[in-house]
Amino acid sequence: MDQEKSRERLFDRFGRRYAGGEMIFVEDEEAREVFMVVEGRIRLIKRVRFVERDIVVLKAGDICGETALLSGSHHPCSAVALGDCRVLAFKAEDFDELLRKQSDVAAKLIKQLIRRLQASEERIENMLLRDSQSKIVNTLIKLAQGVSPVDGRTLLSISPIELSSRIGLDVDSVKRGILQLRENRYLKIANEKIEILDLGALRKLYQLMGMKEDLKRG
Repeated sequence: MDQEKSRERLFDRFGRRYAGGEMIFVEDEEAREVFMVVEGRIRLIKRVRFVERDIVVLKAGDICGETALLSGSHHPCSAVALGDCRVLAFKAEDFDELLRKQSDVAAKLIKQLIRRLQASEERIENMLLRDSQSKIVNTLIKLAQGVSPVDGRTLLSISPIELSSRIGLDVDSVKRGILQLRENRYLKIANEKIEILDLGALRKLYQLMGMKEDLKRG
């Protein structure tokens, strides 16, 4: 109850509401505030030449706009609300104060930055893979590494748009790849959750795909 009151006091002071499709900040504009998602989802987008690329989809508790902590910095990407959402918007000095007073917020920020670094490393690895299906399978295997299986099955709570952001592919390509894996009984899909039926079998499939790639190159 005390935590709920504390969150509401923070929202009264720093809170903002955004409707679906509304821009929260724009790439290359000066970064003046750090945002924390309270409710809903935020999509981070980067423009590469004339094409917008998804970076990640943020959920409640996630932080974005942290470049505002560096004086004179600019946003490296844009943020847009995915449906109605509530956020906390902190000036750099206010967020510094929050980090000093609430170690759990500091720990959450560090963990999130580590996750983004890991996701960037996955993208680099996926760039070295030629076909979309290999990229999808590789990313599913990476995601499954941090999840404890139940009865030999691994449940991933991730939507197609979140997966496409993680992989760096368009949503339609990811959906086609996931449906193919479902048809071949490597996984099931229910309520935006992916259930890997046999992680070992999925790893073997990935190895087989790699062997086929090597043969094509030869």
